[in-house]
Amino acid sequence: MKILISSDGMHAHFYQRISWLRAFMGCGIQTHLWDTTKVSAFDAFDSVQPDIFLGQLYNLTPSVIKCIKERPGLQVGLRAGDRGDHRDPIDLSSFNVLFSSDEELEKLIELKKQTGQPEFVHIHYHEDDIKNTHSYFNSIGIPPVSLMMCADVHAYSDFPSLKNDPPPTPALQCDIGFVGGYWPYKGQVIDRYLTPLCHPVGKYNIKIFGNQPWRHVNQYCGTISDENVKNVFRSAKISPNLSEPHALEYGIDVNERIFKVLCSGGFCISDSMRAYRKVFEQGVVFAEDPEDFRNKIDHYKDDAEARKLIASVGRSHVLKNHTNFHRVASILEHFGHKPEAEKIRSDWVAFLAKEGIK
Repeated sequence: MKILISSDGMHAHFYQRISWLRAFMGCGIQTHLWDTTKVSAFDAFDSVQPDIFLGQLYNLTPSVIKCIKERPGLQVGLRAGDRGDHRDPIDLSSFNVLFSSDEELEKLIELKKQTGQPEFVHIHYHEDDIKNTHSYFNSIGIPPVSLMMCADVHAYSDFPSLKNDPPPTPALQCDIGFVGGYWPYKGQVIDRYLTPLCHPVGKYNIKIFGNQPWRHVNQYCGTISDENVKNVFRSAKISPNLSEPHALEYGIDVNERIFKVLCSGGFCISDSMRAYRKVFEQGVVFAEDPEDFRNKIDHYKDDAEARKLIASVGRSHVLKNHTNFHRVASILEHFGHKPEAEKIRSDWVAFLAKEGIK
């Protein structure tokens, strides 16, 4: 089996697809990442000759369509923006939500008629939510499935060992550690929850890292390497998780950060976005609003034992349910490769038992 995964730039979904690649490769499945900005579709497909292609509906170009049509046995799964029952109520002038356009859907319907592909479309929402957000796809015979964000154990643990409890990195120790860029849309939530804690300087020891500068606070420490992100989460007393505005408004869009923090062994206080509570019944402290967020920061920053206990529960939950190995097993299952999917899951359970993860 050979798998081709396409990606179109450095963003959260790029890192998720990298995590899938690592897990597939870790299971002995030949997998290739195709950078659509640098390599043509014809070169990518001809070079790999994939059995499975994981792409995006918004990148379904004529050349990609031709490559799919030329390979009758190819199985296809596409990431697709929303198109469902909640479309009309969302104010697109205020909220940055990815929707599948009419033009994209026309191409998709024609491709399905001619090739029988894709076998599914996917999005990173909770499975309860895609019943509404992606309901349209059922009407054209393409099931929408949930492939939530996950923890890349290759990047956010000491995999292949999970037994270690590494000490904090002295230079990264702080009360609050946050990794993420700042831009106006995202800042609508950040400026309600995190920015107020940055003033006056010195009340909290805060370290902020991100590729986009935080010019409005003194606690911005610049960029940090991918290899060091887990050390920020391990070294901070508290690693906040903050959603984007549409997620808080509509209770959808489970982000990647919450899985990263917990897999790294960090302690997480998160805004109370509805979908998070479906995924994490324990292991995360939720704040109902900015005032509650500050109160819980004040409470937990001085309670090391409580932080350690809650973080341990969160890490165990992620390792048992939400790693990149779990996601690639789900992908194979959605393509009908159930024996291969079950083997990945059973091998992971055995590995966790060997590592003493209960």
